[in-house]
Amino acid sequence: MKQLIFILSFIVLISPATSAGGSGSLTFLKLETSARSAAMGGAGAALYHEASLIQYNPAAIADMVYSEIQLMHTEWIQGMSFQYGSAVWSFGRSSLGISLFNSSIGGIEVRTRPGPPETEFTARNFGAGATFAYRISPSFRAGVTGKLLYEKIFIDEATGYGLDFGVQYRSTTPGLFFGFSILNIGSMTDLRNEPSELPLSYRIGSSYELPFTMDELAIRLAVDALQYSGDDKLHLMFGGEVAYVDAIFARIGFHSGVDTRGLSFGIGIHHGIFKLDYAFVPLQNNLGEGHTISIGVLFK
Repeated sequence: MKQLIFILSFIVLISPATSAGGSGSLTFLKLETSARSAAMGGAGAALYHEASLIQYNPAAIADMVYSEIQLMHTEWIQGMSFQYGSAVWSFGRSSLGISLFNSSIGGIEVRTRPGPPETEFTARNFGAGATFAYRISPSFRAGVTGKLLYEKIFIDEATGYGLDFGVQYRSTTPGLFFGFSILNIGSMTDLRNEPSELPLSYRIGSSYELPFTMDELAIRLAVDALQYSGDDKLHLMFGGEVAYVDAIFARIGFHSGVDTRGLSFGIGIHHGIFKLDYAFVPLQNNLGEGHTISIGVLFK
C-alpha cells in the first residue's frame, strides 16, 4: 500500500502545473484506441494485457504474457479517420511499448469571400509515444508514457509533448482489478496565435471477472470514471464482455456524460496468435455511427 500511496502522490504533485486550460483542443487524444474498449463503452483503466490499452493506462502492459503488435482503424463522424498502432515487448515483470497515432479530417473548405470555396484542405494530427511499465509487486503495476505531438490546420502548425502516468492494483479478491491514470500532462506551442492545449484527464476504473464453474465461459465487467480538467461533466463508462474459451467474444457498453454517446457493441475472434476485434458505436443527434476495427498479432 505504501508503494501505491507514493506513486499517486507523485502523480498528483506534478499535475497541477499543467491542469489549466480546460479540456484541450487535440480531440483525437480522446478517441478510443482499442476496439475492445470502444465496444465496452470506453472503459479501460483497469483492463490489462493488451497493447492498445497504453492510452488508457500505461500500467496495463506490465508483466504481459506475450509480446504484441496491434493496429487499429476508426471511421468517425464528419469524415474523420483515426489510425493507431502499438507494439509491446514483454520482459517478464517489465514491458516496453511504442505507439503511433494519426487522425485526419478532409474536405475542409477555404473561403476568403462569398461564393464557392477557393480550395480545400485536410487537418491532421500525429503522435508517437514510448511506454515503460513494471510490476512492482504481485499486487501493483505502474507505467509511464512520453509522447511527441504534432497538429496542423491549413498552413498553421503546433508541436508539443505529453506524459501519461498510471497504476493498477490486483485485489485479494480473485479477478478484481483497480486502475488509475492521469493522461496528457504537457504543453503545445501556439497554433498561429491561439494556444493549443492537451485534454488533460483523470481516469479511474475497475474490472472484475465473475467466478464461473464453466471453464469454457468467462464474463468480465468494467467501469471507468473519466474527468477532463476544466470540464464539469463526469464521464461514466460501463462495459461487459462474454468470452467463450477466450476465442469468441461478445461485448456491450454504455458511455454517459456525452450528448452524442450511449450504447456500443462489439465482437472479437481470437485464434492462435491472431486477434480480430470490432466495435460499433451508434451516435445520437443524427451524427451517424462510428466503426472501429483492431488486428493484433501475439509473439512468445
